[in-house]
Amino acid sequence: MWSERDHTFKYEQPQSYKFDFNIDQVNEMNIETTTDAGVIPLHDDLQQQNLTPDQLQELFSRVSSELVAESTDDQEFFKREATIKVPKTSKIIQTPFPPPPSDRQEDFDIHIEHLKQLAKKEASSLVIERHSPNENDVDHVLSTITLTFNQSMISVSSLDEQMRAEDLGISLTPNVEGRWKWIGTQTVQFEAKHRLPYSTKYTLRVNKEHCVSVNRGKLDDEFFFEFSTATPTVREFLPDGEVSTLKPTCFLLFNQKIDKNEIFRHLCVVRGDEHKISNKELELVDETTAKSEFKSFINEKEGNHAQYIAFTFKDDLLKATQYTIQVPAGCPSAEGPLVTTSEWSASFNTYEPLKIIDWFPNTNNEWQKTALPGRTWSLTFNNSLDHSTIKKSLFRFEPEFVSKINLKETLLLGIEHTEDNDRKILLHNKSQSNTIYTLLIQLEILKDIYGQTLQHDHSDQPIQFEVQAIDSPTLGVLQGESGMIIMDPALLNEPCYTFIVCNYSELILRINRVKPEHYQEYLLYFNRRYRSDEEQKPDDKLPGE
Repeated sequence: MWSERDHTFKYEQPQSYKFDFNIDQVNEMNIETTTDAGVIPLHDDLQQQNLTPDQLQELFSRVSSELVAESTDDQEFFKREATIKVPKTSKIIQTPFPPPPSDRQEDFDIHIEHLKQLAKKEASSLVIERHSPNENDVDHVLSTITLTFNQSMISVSSLDEQMRAEDLGISLTPNVEGRWKWIGTQTVQFEAKHRLPYSTKYTLRVNKEHCVSVNRGKLDDEFFFEFSTATPTVREFLPDGEVSTLKPTCFLLFNQKIDKNEIFRHLCVVRGDEHKISNKELELVDETTAKSEFKSFINEKEGNHAQYIAFTFKDDLLKATQYTIQVPAGCPSAEGPLVTTSEWSASFNTYEPLKIIDWFPNTNNEWQKTALPGRTWSLTFNNSLDHSTIKKSLFRFEPEFVSKINLKETLLLGIEHTEDNDRKILLHNKSQSNTIYTLLIQLEILKDIYGQTLQHDHSDQPIQFEVQAIDSPTLGVLQGESGMIIMDPALLNEPCYTFIVCNYSELILRINRVKPEHYQEYLLYFNRRYRSDEEQKPDDKLPGE
């Protein structure tokens, strides 16, 4: 027995459930159910027996005697109307080929004599509408030359043919390796195999007698145009700024191929006092050394390995002197006959002797004349310092610092020199208010990265630090991010941490050694100690030992 309910579609009335009984199917289901169970009955008397069709019909007749069949229950299957096919947009017309004479349309008359008269009529003048390049001085890479006419020069069927532009009187001098090709029927283009060489003057000419269009149009005048490619120009120059050696290597990269010997012969080096250095005092650098030292500029893929020159000096240059490299007008190129028409120059400076150029606080400085007691002082040099030569013992102050507690205690607590600011030394001190300190540096020991020792005349240029007088009440500042102070690893010899106090005669510091397991205990102590909303207990102890 199955329960079925037909689906309801549009324009269809809902139907009630309908039951269909099939006796044979019921018996088969009973047999399958009994067989699939796979259970062996305990007693043969309890086994299920199949009813015969007559017995089943007798049972169904008892229950169906009161059922009345309704004619409205039976309805035909509802089928939706088929979708209308999309109409075709074209219409097939059957006609013979060729069409019969009666169907041919002839709206115009063709007269052979009229065509002959048109052929005899002179064509309009041929004009070159545009050409590229159109400037006389070309300062960029040029690989194509284009001419565009106002009339068709070849027929469409000839585009695929190798029609020679020379046959139309078109020429380019001097000759460049490449080929002419047509782009359409009115435009012809010369395509160089590589590019047009630099430092060359070119002439583009079109002969008016040989240049004839398809319509037999001719030029009124001969076309003549001259243009020149760029002469040698320096694109990159090294060194720039201050050099770190007195025998620097100079590197010049040009925009085109050059003859190194010819450029070297024209080069000129001028000192700051207008003294000209002879080329005999210079020497070319070999190719292997140049490519190793300037490998970021010499690129084989760009083909610039023949566009540079590198040279150095036979003798040491003067210190603290400006040198100017000049490429004068008239320098030749290896690509063409044209030479440079203007001078190019660039300069660099040699390093100066090591000296002190400023310090803080400085009485000669309008904005930083004095400093607070305990404020870190600084010395600024003109060159980067050699870190290994900086020692605390090099610095001595007058007046001497006198400690009431420890006679061995000195004014200078520590010195600091970092890589990111290698021209400056920081002096951490215990300066007193209303005092002027004079610094004396032991000479011939402190050096810069060039190996020069410090030369300073203390009598002519005294280095003084003025500490201002403070009448304020007691003040102490000891800070650290989240209560944690990190010692600076850049401090030399003796690590220290500087904090500022005013008008204290003495301080008592307590330092405990802690381990990682004390960190949580320390945070609780810090919160109670420095936060006003936390209750402070008298028995609070620092963690550690």
